Amino acid sequence: MKRLLRSPVANAVLIGVFSAFYSWVFFVTLKKPGADSSLYFKDDASFWPALSDFLSAGHHYYIAWAMIAVTILIVFLLISRRRSYDEYHTSILKDCLVAAIALTLLAIAIFVLLILNDPSNIIEKTTLLIIIHWTTVVFANLVYVLLCRRS
Repeated sequence: MKRLLRSPVANAVLIGVFSAFYSWVFFVTLKKPGADSSLYFKDDASFWPALSDFLSAGHHYYIAWAMIAVTILIVFLLISRRRSYDEYHTSILKDCLVAAIALTLLAIAIFVLLILNDPSNIIEKTTLLIIIHWTTVVFANLVYVLLCRRS
C-alpha cells in the first residue's frame, strides 16, 4: 500500500478512473430520456426546486467539465513529477485522503437524514451527494499535489 501511495502515476491513474466514472454518471445517466420527468418540481422557493431546475436545464455539465478540468490538471502535475514521493509526502496524502473521507462520510450521513426525513427529490439528493463526494476527493488530491510541489 505504501508503494502505491508513493507513486505519482498510481495516484494519477486512480484519480483519472474515479473522475471518468463520475463523468459518465453526469454525462450519460442524467441525460437519459425520462430523467427530466423524474426530477421533482415544486413551486416554492426552497433549495430542491432550484436544484431540479438546475439539473433539468443541463447545467450539471458545467460541474462535470469543471471537475474534469481539475482532474486533468492534477493528472498533469502528478505525471510531470519524475520521482516517487517520500514519507513526508505520503503522510500529506494520507491526511488529504482522511479529510476527503471525513467530508464524504458527513455528506452520506446528511444524505441519509434527508432521505429519511423526506423521500422526495431522490435524484436531486443523490446528485448533490455525488457532487460533494467528487468535489472533496478531487480537491483533496489537488491540495495534496500543490502541497507536494511547494515542499
